[in-house]
Amino acid sequence: MARASKAADRMKPGAVSPPGARERILDTAEQLFAREGVMAVTLRSIAAAADVNVAAVNYYFGSKEKLFEEMFVRRIAPLNDERLARLQACIDQSNGNPPLEAIVKAYVLPAAQLADASGASARAIIVQYSLGRILAMPEANQMLVRYYDRLRKEYVAALRQALPELAAHEVIWRYYWMGGSLMCALAVPPGMVEADPDHGEQSRPGLRESMAESLIGFLVAGFRSVAKEVQISVVA
Repeated sequence: MARASKAADRMKPGAVSPPGARERILDTAEQLFAREGVMAVTLRSIAAAADVNVAAVNYYFGSKEKLFEEMFVRRIAPLNDERLARLQACIDQSNGNPPLEAIVKAYVLPAAQLADASGASARAIIVQYSLGRILAMPEANQMLVRYYDRLRKEYVAALRQALPELAAHEVIWRYYWMGGSLMCALAVPPGMVEADPDHGEQSRPGLRESMAESLIGFLVAGFRSVAKEVQISVVA
């Protein structure tokens, strides 16, 4: 009985960690994953950095994969809520007919704001999960569909209204290309765009901040481009 009682005590949150430990574990793990990558981080290293024992991490999250998923969800859910709120504001302000650029801005800007220093860890988690884990974890695809489905439906509907000349499948493809371009832009290290030493260009401040403006212009032009039949020859 004494042994069973001790095991039960270890499963109580208060017995393995102080108040606020759950959020501290999430914050600490996010910083470690962002800095070192998913494979290099262990539950033990997270526990040590968060100043809790491993039992606390296991109690709250069960596994590293579940912890990583929860970090992603707590960042992507409010991000997509803001995107939907911005889209609705565009619709309301334009009597139900928002212009293309406003739609693209509503999608891009909330994520682009994660590019500042305070959002660096959150940005890394979203990029790592969206671009990496979905390829390695088939079950992650189902979770991403769950959190992106409403966003996709509402944005595609707005884009189709703004681009009546495009076929439905063209709008859907370009919506996904918008998301992919944004993820790639967020993933690029600042040093790779702030200077071009091969052409004598020195690093200039503010280029990371101008990323959103450049990306929005690029995406708007892409949405407006005319779809053409392209003949592709395959060389055996």
